[in-house]
Amino acid sequence: MVKYALKPTVTLLIAYPTYNTWHIFLGLLFSALGDAFLMLPSEQMFVPGLLSFLIAHIFYIASFDSPTRVSWPAVPLVLFAAAMLHGLWPGVANEDTVVQIGVVIYVFAIVWMTYKASLTGNMVLATGTVLFCVSDSVLAWSKFIQSYEWSEFVVMLTYYAAQLCIAAVHC
Repeated sequence: MVKYALKPTVTLLIAYPTYNTWHIFLGLLFSALGDAFLMLPSEQMFVPGLLSFLIAHIFYIASFDSPTRVSWPAVPLVLFAAAMLHGLWPGVANEDTVVQIGVVIYVFAIVWMTYKASLTGNMVLATGTVLFCVSDSVLAWSKFIQSYEWSEFVVMLTYYAAQLCIAAVHC
């Protein structure tokens, strides 16, 4: 029961100092909403949780002051996206079409967020987005392929570290 109260509350506490940077603040609010949806025991809450985090990432991307250009980080990130989708697909293929489409869009959104962060030149921000990729990759692998005892710990550690890095840059 404590977990259900703490997870979104911690995200909201991270959000508080960013209230004057509305893209980040809204990204953190949508992250807290996604936390709440994904903690609910119903599988029907996965899509609203995924959508909440997708919206959060869109807000984060909008806050990154970086030019859009093709640069070397695009190559490993596109390869990462392709490898994740390839690895996850056996489990994702068993889901309904909405989940399948949502997972594909989400993977590309988080990779785009990481790419945009890399173009800012801010290593804390770039590290935060890479940590988000790690967190969401472990979470997705656990949901669609195989869960491990350490999965939740790794997800939570990298998730909060990612949120703190992203928020800290904008405080």
